[in-house]
Amino acid sequence: MSDKKTGILLLSHGSRLDDGEEVIKAYKEMYLEEFPEMPVEYGFMEIRKPGIPETIKKLTEENDLDKIIVVPVFVAHGLHTKRDIPGLLGIESDYEDEGHGHHHHHHHDHDDHDHHHGHHHHHHHDHDEEPVEFDGEIVLTDPLGIDKRMYEIIKDRVSEHL
Repeated sequence: MSDKKTGILLLSHGSRLDDGEEVIKAYKEMYLEEFPEMPVEYGFMEIRKPGIPETIKKLTEENDLDKIIVVPVFVAHGLHTKRDIPGLLGIESDYEDEGHGHHHHHHHDHDDHDHHHGHHHHHHHDHDEEPVEFDGEIVLTDPLGIDKRMYEIIKDRVSEHL
């Protein structure tokens, strides 16, 4: 057994406002409180730093990782979780862009939606980042989705105003 570890990247959308960072940072701190040995960082898909490549770089520089689990802290799947984030991570997505044929498969003739194998360019973002450099396994989980625990939070929000 190697002593390599699994790292966690909590991924937020990114906003010019600070609120989103406060939330995702709090989740990182909760995680570390429960699992102090776990390599866990947060990062942003766009707009805000640190972005995906620099967060992965930080995780891998500070730990000997063979796997990174990326959790999009988003409510539901959308173009970001199905197309943009896999593209930024350099992993395959099964998303097909309507009317544009197949993107995000094993093409090497990249158009600007399809950057794999170390060719990541944030064409629609307002900062440039280096590609993700990590030889291990990257797993992208589902977003938060439909969950009774989310429903309880919704009920709490409503009951505060009844």
